[in-house]
This record gives sequence, C-alpha cells and structure tokens, in this order.
Amino acid sequence: MAKIKEDDIDLLRERADMVEVISSYSHLKKAGGHTYKGLCPFHSEKTPSFTVDTSKDLFYCFGCSEGGNVYHFVQKIENLPFPEAVEWLARRFNYDLRYEDQSAGQARAYGVKRRLIDATEAAAAFFHKILMESTEAEAARAYLDRRGFGPEVAKRWLLGYAPGRDAVVRHLLDKGFTQEEIVQADLGRISDRDGKLFDNFRQRIIFPTWNLQGDVVAFGARALADQQPKYLNTGETPLFSKSRIMYGLDRAKSSIARTQAVVVEGYTDVISLHEAGVTQAVATNGTALGETHFELLKKFSSRAVLMFDSDNAGRSATERGFGLHHRIGLEVLVAPLPPGRDPADVVATEGAEGIAKVIDAGQPLLEFKLEQTLAKLRMDTPEARSQAVRQAVQVLGWHPDPIARHEYAFMVAKRIGVEPEAVQRALTERRSYPTASAGGTSGDLQRRLPGHVKVEREALQLLLARTRGIQRWLGDIEESDFTSPARRELLRESLAAARAGGSLAAEAAERLSDDAVALYSELSVRAARQADSERYNEVDEIFVRLKVFALEREIKRRRETLQDVNPLEEADRHDALFTELVGLEAKRRDLLRTLEGAA
Repeated sequence: MAKIKEDDIDLLRERADMVEVISSYSHLKKAGGHTYKGLCPFHSEKTPSFTVDTSKDLFYCFGCSEGGNVYHFVQKIENLPFPEAVEWLARRFNYDLRYEDQSAGQARAYGVKRRLIDATEAAAAFFHKILMESTEAEAARAYLDRRGFGPEVAKRWLLGYAPGRDAVVRHLLDKGFTQEEIVQADLGRISDRDGKLFDNFRQRIIFPTWNLQGDVVAFGARALADQQPKYLNTGETPLFSKSRIMYGLDRAKSSIARTQAVVVEGYTDVISLHEAGVTQAVATNGTALGETHFELLKKFSSRAVLMFDSDNAGRSATERGFGLHHRIGLEVLVAPLPPGRDPADVVATEGAEGIAKVIDAGQPLLEFKLEQTLAKLRMDTPEARSQAVRQAVQVLGWHPDPIARHEYAFMVAKRIGVEPEAVQRALTERRSYPTASAGGTSGDLQRRLPGHVKVEREALQLLLARTRGIQRWLGDIEESDFTSPARRELLRESLAAARAGGSLAAEAAERLSDDAVALYSELSVRAARQADSERYNEVDEIFVRLKVFALEREIKRRRETLQDVNPLEEADRHDALFTELVGLEAKRRDLLRTLEGAA
C-alpha cells in the first residue's frame, strides 16, 4: 500500500469529529466544558469511565486504560492497521487522501475497487427503495413482516427487493457505471443467448453484506416462491470473498471484542438476534464455517459460540469446526437451539432472556463431540465399555492441552462407568503411539513411545517368539507389570501358551479384542524379522526393566498413600507402609544394580 501523505493525516485528524465517531459505538453525555463521558466500548461496565476531551482530541478509559486520538480509537474498535484506519476515517468524512509514490497500477487498482464499492452501494440503495415503495415488493414485505422485520428493521439493515430481469443493471448504467463494472461486482451477467446484460438477482429479498469498514460489498438473495436455489449469494469479486467476510461482523465486532462471538446459520438469524439485543451475532455468507472464519473471529475475541438448530448442530459444529479451532487458539462452544426452532422463534416467545439461556448453556465443542460419540454406543458390558473408552480417546486426542484432556478424561470415565485411570492410560497410549499415516516410519513411531510402553511391547514380543531364556521368567511375570488392557490381554494368552510348552497360535486371535489382535499381529511380525540370537541377549535386560517400571509405579502409589496417613493417629499403619516402601525401594535398587552389571 502506498504511503498516505503526512499533511493529509494531520488535516483529517483535525477535521474528524471524535465525538461523532465514538458516539456510533457508545452513547456520550456532556460532562462539562470540553468533556464527554460514556460507557467504555472496549470493556463491559455499568458506571461510565470512558472520557473524551475535545480540546485535546483525546479519549481515555479509567476502567481499562485504553486511550489515544481518533486514529487510535478507530484502529482499536475496528481492528484495523493504521493506514486502513486513516482510510476508514477519510471515507466517513468524505476526505480525499493523497498518496506518496503511488504507482500507476496501485492507483488503478484503488480506483477500480472504489468504483465497485460505489456500484454495490448504489445497487443496495436501489433494492431498498424498491422494497419500501414498489407494489412489486408486496409479497416480500409481507414475508418480512411475518418474520418480525417491519419497516424500521428493514431500514436499519438496508433490506431490499430485486424485481425483474434487468432492473438494477439499467439503473446502474443510468448512473454511469460500465457493463464491465457491473459484471465485476457480480450484479449482472451477460446472456449466452443474446449477449445482453441481465440482473444476477431477480424476484428475491436482498440482504446487503458490509465489510469491516462499513462498505456494501456483496448481497445474499432469498427466493420467495419455489425458485431455486433458495439463497443466492454474490460470487467471488475484487471486493468480496465468502471465506473472509462474515455477515453482521461490521456491526458485531465491538460487542464481540467485549464478550464473545455468536455464530448462527443465516442472515435472518443475525438480524433477529441483533434486534433482540444480542449484538455479537454473525453468520457466514452462504458457505460452510471454515478455518478462515475462525481466524477472523479470533482477531476480535478468544471465544465463539456456535448456535445452530438441533437438526444441524452436530454436523455444523463437528464437521465444520472440530479440529480447526485448537490450532487457531479460539475456544469454541456449541449451543443448539430447541428442536424445530430458530433464533427468531426463541426471541418471539421468550425474548432476549430465552436466547441468553441458550447461549449460557453452551458446551465446549469437544464435550459436545464426546457426548455425540458416546450417545451412539452401548455400555452395558465390560467389552462395550472398553470399546466406548477407545472411541472417546479418539476424540480426546484432538485436544492439545494436557490439563484439559485430563479433565475431560474424568468426565468420560464417569459417563462410561470406568475408573479414570483406565481412560488416562488409553489416552496416553493413543497420543504417544500415532499411526504411520500421521507421518514417519514405524521405526520413528517406536522410538517416540514412552519408555515403559517400549519395554512392555518388547517383553511381549519375546514371549510371542518363545525366545530362548524366556522360561526362567514365566513365573515372575504378572499382569500388573503391564499398563494397558490390550497388553495385559495378550500377556494372559501368551503366558498360558508358554506355560503349556507351546506358543500362541494364530487361531487365538479369534479370542482377542481388536486392539489386542492388532498388537499381536504387529509384534509377531516384528519378532519374525529378528534373529533368535539377538533376542536371547535382550531377555534378561528387558524383563528386569519391566520389573523396574512396575516397582516404580508401586512405589509412587505407596508414597501417595503414606502422605495421607497421620503418623501420630495411625502409627502402626504408617510404620507398616513405611517398611513396605523401604523394601520396594531396596528391591528396585537391586534390580538397577543388575542392569548396571549387565552393562
């Protein structure tokens, strides 16, 4: 962007009426002399602490410490960089800015964009006049009245009606716009049949879309009869990208910055909520909620609530939002509406309080997805609960925050009816052992496993291969030496076969769970690749390490128990636990010495 001349920046700052600008976002009252006061538009407050001093052309909030001149205010409230804030203010006060070192190409591009904005705003004014005055728009007015959008609402939102085949293109041509400009703004198209220019929107209710600077840049158009599609939207133009502009965000951004975004499904939902006082509402422009929308909302707030009707809530919230918001750093909640109702219905029957209740009942997106997942599953047998845990950890694994994962794991355990430790173990394994499709070879994945998991897998691999030297360990191996259900299950089958003098047969897979079968298959293949002589040298070391890890877990548990025992009130129990702990520590040291000696 070419640099704006400094003289123009200074002159515009002097010319711009700060009170007029700020009054668009907060009601200001004269407080004596050159001072005005009002509620701060940057944070929620009940007692006015926001002050404007017109003699100094400065504002300051004694509540949140925001302050500066009119440019600072526009930058903050509109979330704009400085040059765009200057241009925003210049448009507001009809000031023609001059630029230094502006190339011919930059000047042309700026001129084209300005012409297209003028065309879309002229079209919006034309559509609005037709809606308010023309007999052609009677059905449109009746429809809007039924939705609770009377003349005042239509005026506030510049709602319109597109009448016939070439009404708006003729109007724009009469205004001096060229055919090329009309087509570029997607307001008209060239007929393949006769080469004539015709309206893009015909016999539809019109909802203008504004960019963040308050310019009309696009339209959504709703059919009244059986015309298809039901909604028609402006296509991609030099002014408009569906993925980068949200309907209502120009009006909602200040409220969103103070609270949170409320994302709804359509234009009428946004209008209904704003008119009810929920001024944080926005919607996409005829496209699925995606990553760029989340990035856009993140500029204004750290939280967004998705408010969809109950039929579409799951699909919209999970398919469109799940997996994106964590990477962007936006907290997303889901607040489904009551079955068969939209925001306008709730507002009509329960008012703003009813909508507020829906918003307040919003669930974190991950919790919503977990409930959706678990609602489809049976949990009436140990096997069913095990399967439910596995399904739940697939969802939990998306969350990047270990503290939040821990909290959700407790919630899942309670919902399924298992111990929290079972969910934690399954989650730890799932996150520490990603699939090869996530990137990396099987060797890379093996190296990334936690130490105790590696040792448990290697011990099972030795058992499955019936490695020489394994026999002397068969009496010492216990299920408590292994930390996952699948590994304990495979151990039971392997030990039974080994103690019977044989090895685990392929048909045993029919008795194993899906996870145990996968593990059995993988470890058996790995064992087949390794020479028996190599495995023989590893036997003692691996099983000693297996016992060391098991002892360390037991030592940790005993220490935690000991901390809860008062030595004065339960002296005998304290002494017994302490003695057991000393014995376990000694056993661990002996095993570690064995490893050092082997090394």
